[in-house]
Amino acid sequence: MKLILQKLSLFLNMSYKKIVQYIAILSCGALIATCFIPWVHYNSINTTFTGFNVKEFATGVNYGKAGRIITIFTAASLLLTLLPFSVPKRINMFVCALLFAYSIRTYVLFTGSLFDGEVEKLAGIYLIVILSLVLVICSIFPNLKENEKEA
Repeated sequence: MKLILQKLSLFLNMSYKKIVQYIAILSCGALIATCFIPWVHYNSINTTFTGFNVKEFATGVNYGKAGRIITIFTAASLLLTLLPFSVPKRINMFVCALLFAYSIRTYVLFTGSLFDGEVEKLAGIYLIVILSLVLVICSIFPNLKENEKEA
C-alpha cells in the first residue's frame, strides 16, 4: 500500500505537460486498436465494417481503407510526440490536425445513408473521432525542456 501511495504521489507531482504526453501515447495506442473493432453495420447488405475490412462494391467503391491511413497518421503522431525537439512538436500539430480532419471525413462517409435505420453506428466510429480530437488537444501542449522554450 505504501508503494502505491508513493507512486501516486510521484504521478501527481509531475508537470501537466508530462501527463499530457502520456495521454497522447495512450490515445495513439487506443486509436490504432480502434481500427480493428467494428465501426458501422449496414442493415441493407448485412455487413459490419471495421477500419481494415475491405469490401469492393459493384460501383467500384472500396470501404475499409480508412484504417490504414489512420494508422499511418497515428504512428507518425506517436513518433513526433516522443521526439524531444520543438520542430517535431510543431509538425505533430499539423499531423494531428490532418488526422482529426480525416477522422471526421471517415465518420461522415461511413455513417451517411439515404434511408433511416440503414446504418447502425457502433462504438468504433465514435472512438476514432474522440481519440483523434484528444491527440489534437495533446499536441497543443507539447512537453518541451526549458532550453527549447528559449530558442
